[in-house]
Amino acid sequence: MADGTGFPPGVAEKIKAIGARFGEEILAQMREIYTPLVRGQSAAGVTVTADIAYGKDPRQKLDLYRPGGSRLPVLVYMPGGGYVGGDKNMDGVFYRNLGLYFARHGYLTVVANYRLAPAHGWPAGTQDTGSAIAWARREAEAHGGDAGRLFLFGQSAGASHAASYLFDPQFHPASGAGVTACVLMSGGTYRIPPNPTPNAVAYFGADASQYEARSALTHVGKSKVPLFLSVAEYDPGALTAPTFDLARAVSLRDGKAPQFTFFRGHNHVSTVQSLGSSQDDVGARVREFLGGF
Repeated sequence: MADGTGFPPGVAEKIKAIGARFGEEILAQMREIYTPLVRGQSAAGVTVTADIAYGKDPRQKLDLYRPGGSRLPVLVYMPGGGYVGGDKNMDGVFYRNLGLYFARHGYLTVVANYRLAPAHGWPAGTQDTGSAIAWARREAEAHGGDAGRLFLFGQSAGASHAASYLFDPQFHPASGAGVTACVLMSGGTYRIPPNPTPNAVAYFGADASQYEARSALTHVGKSKVPLFLSVAEYDPGALTAPTFDLARAVSLRDGKAPQFTFFRGHNHVSTVQSLGSSQDDVGARVREFLGGF
């Protein structure tokens, strides 16, 4: 059972003790915390089809989570991984937990891999986001989905790729991005800073003269897709500030604030890792947003 904060007993204390830090060691700790909490999520009524190719590269594959029913809303999730790593189902737990969670709540859910740096630099991740969306729009009806209600969800590096696809018109058809609304969770690089991290350099390149053109935020004025932006309390500062910068740009563009959520007690990955556990603070809030369309 969850405690009064919504977190399973002891989990909030462990996350607070870790603090606003992130890296491979923290990721391993978080997997250890949440794996036993999401393993029990039921897959009843959900058909899972793994490793469907949406392109020719070995990384251009997706997992499809199909619930029963027809005319289902479609959700395409692009996971994080710091541009150089990450996987749609690396360990059999994450992000299968996310796929099952949204399928159980009535969404035809796609969890997609994309090509990684340094072998595949900018704009490979953005292009693959577009290709995954194109696959979902083309194939949705055959799997019980409604391509007219297609939602994009990106977290961390996946949010950066999703934002680039939405905002920069060179990456989507002239008719538009084909996305009803988008969730951007703890995105790390909406505008490339003057001194980017090594992972960001591996993806965006070392030529600083290209950084503005390759930054999603530079193109924010060219998109009107409704957004759900979020940060976690224990996101490191460098992974928090970009979302506030994006919220400011969208607010100035639209004359009003976008939907913005601060997930208290969470860190950079507990938000998505908690999906399918007894803790439903993140999932319920995202579903509330998606349900408005």
